[in-house]
Amino acid sequence: MNRIRPFFKLIRWTNLLMIAMMMLLVYHCVMSPLSYFSSVEVLPPVHTFHLLAMSLIFIVAGGYAINDYFDVETDRFNKPEKTLIPDVFSHKEVKLFYVVLTFIGLMLGLASSIMVLNVKFYMLFAVLLLITCLLYSYSATYKRKLFVGNFIVSLLVATAVFLPYLFEILYLSENLLTLSVCKDLVENVAYFVLIYSVFAFLLTLIREIIKDAEDAEGDGNTHCRTMPVVLGLNKTKTILYILVILLLLLLFVYTFILIELKLFAASAFMISVALSSVLLIVKIYKANEYKDFHKLSVMSKIMMLIGLLSMLFLR
Repeated sequence: MNRIRPFFKLIRWTNLLMIAMMMLLVYHCVMSPLSYFSSVEVLPPVHTFHLLAMSLIFIVAGGYAINDYFDVETDRFNKPEKTLIPDVFSHKEVKLFYVVLTFIGLMLGLASSIMVLNVKFYMLFAVLLLITCLLYSYSATYKRKLFVGNFIVSLLVATAVFLPYLFEILYLSENLLTLSVCKDLVENVAYFVLIYSVFAFLLTLIREIIKDAEDAEGDGNTHCRTMPVVLGLNKTKTILYILVILLLLLLFVYTFILIELKLFAASAFMISVALSSVLLIVKIYKANEYKDFHKLSVMSKIMMLIGLLSMLFLR
């Protein structure tokens, strides 16, 4: 039996592409203008950044594998026709996938850290280790806790957006003279990176709660204390309204900034996300059963993609 396709399904290859896209857009579209306006080299070498991006992708791929390892019982309730463990892969094989993928990811991160940060390599490597520990803890324990699991996943996605900028700051910390020359530029870039990080955090949190609502029946049968299971559908919808309104406020402020900077193409993308957010509120209101939330999950993922693609027009 061909197990290549199931393997890529196990590690959620489409989500990995999204993470890779986030990091590449931040580096090449948000941070690269630093090179145009500075007389000194301010960006880490591109090959070291690509190593860092590959590192995170392998670590997250391992995280998806171990998540399915711990999630077998719940998946039997929620999506019995799509289970990969033990139908395609044994528990032992999936655990091996996790170890190998995570090891490769950490080694790539270590190589990138040493090449750029020299003796301070441990600062970046510690962040990658923390991400690895959070992914494992989420799958083993926190996924079943009220709100904590949702928060961890959202924070990790926001970290994927912020990590290139952290890489940049650590790189510049090796040369304080260079940092002083381009301090204002670095601060301006920080505002954009922070906005996209908060955007990714909020939209991921919304999507995670929507997914919990979709899977509430299976989660309840396996004693997962997710928000829809503990609070019920109506209170969960109220929390979603609040989060989407917060997202709309962020989009309103950011769109105003983009228009002020005459970045009209980027602002058009964000306006489309804002309009989609209004539609999302309407659809959440109309969702009366847990199965109604599947389309909302797909919709929120498309909104994330559109919002991130706006970075292409910041150059």
